[in-house]
Amino acid sequence: MTVMLENEHIRVCINEHGAELSEIILKKTGANYLWSGDAKYWGRHAPVLFPTVGKLKNDEYFIDGKRYSMHQHGFARDMDFEVEEKQRTRAVFVLKSDSETKKSYPFEFVLKIAYTLFENTIETAYTVENPNSQEMPFGIGAHPAFSTQLQVGDEYDDYVVEITGQKPRRFLPLNAEGLFDLDKATEKDLFEINVSRETFSNDAIVFCNDGAPVEVVLKSKKHNHQVKMTSDDTLALGIWSCYPKDGQYVCLEPWWSIADTADTTQDFRKKYGIKTLAPNETFNASFKIAIK
Repeated sequence: MTVMLENEHIRVCINEHGAELSEIILKKTGANYLWSGDAKYWGRHAPVLFPTVGKLKNDEYFIDGKRYSMHQHGFARDMDFEVEEKQRTRAVFVLKSDSETKKSYPFEFVLKIAYTLFENTIETAYTVENPNSQEMPFGIGAHPAFSTQLQVGDEYDDYVVEITGQKPRRFLPLNAEGLFDLDKATEKDLFEINVSRETFSNDAIVFCNDGAPVEVVLKSKKHNHQVKMTSDDTLALGIWSCYPKDGQYVCLEPWWSIADTADTTQDFRKKYGIKTLAPNETFNASFKIAIK
């Protein structure tokens, strides 16, 4: 099932499966700013990443010495959420732990995702609740893919990604296993990325944000249409597109945790960048997408 939100500026569709955004339409042009989800290139639109972001080494980890298996980006994106609230410009989706989730993640949890429209902007807010009697480690992040065909005749190479603030940023390289090699992290004065296939030949471009505010814009060099993603407190930001396939999209991904590092012990509680909730504690995070 699909839930639709709208105001006078934009119309948004969200699938109950994965609580995933599937369309962001600018009403005055009819353009969809999200990627179509063509499975030939990448069959998703904007998956939520929970309870892990990125890959785990060998797709496994350990909690108190017990081994568990989990695929890249966790299971929330492949599960059906319940609609807890539905208004014209706001909807809240809920996923709760069950016997199936506990096979790969041995914790009770409540994950809520709220989508709210403000003029030409949609806010995505995450709430993670820990009803356990012990600390709960988890990861969470977003993976929205934005179209590089916002106007008829657009080419992929017409686009550029701008990162606000001309300052050195610590970039984290991924190895062949999809794990971060922190020993090879480098600082770069990078605030503009020209979009091309070769841009993503080494997988995602990821930089540490260390909990600071971030603003990233995907825009055409030939017209004024653009997508702006902002967040107040991300650990890291990923920028990704398929390679060498020619899917017409670029992902701007705010993360509050990251993939395993190359030197991981695979102890999930000690994972680099992991979030930890005390019993009955709640975690909140959000980001905004503005289109024009």
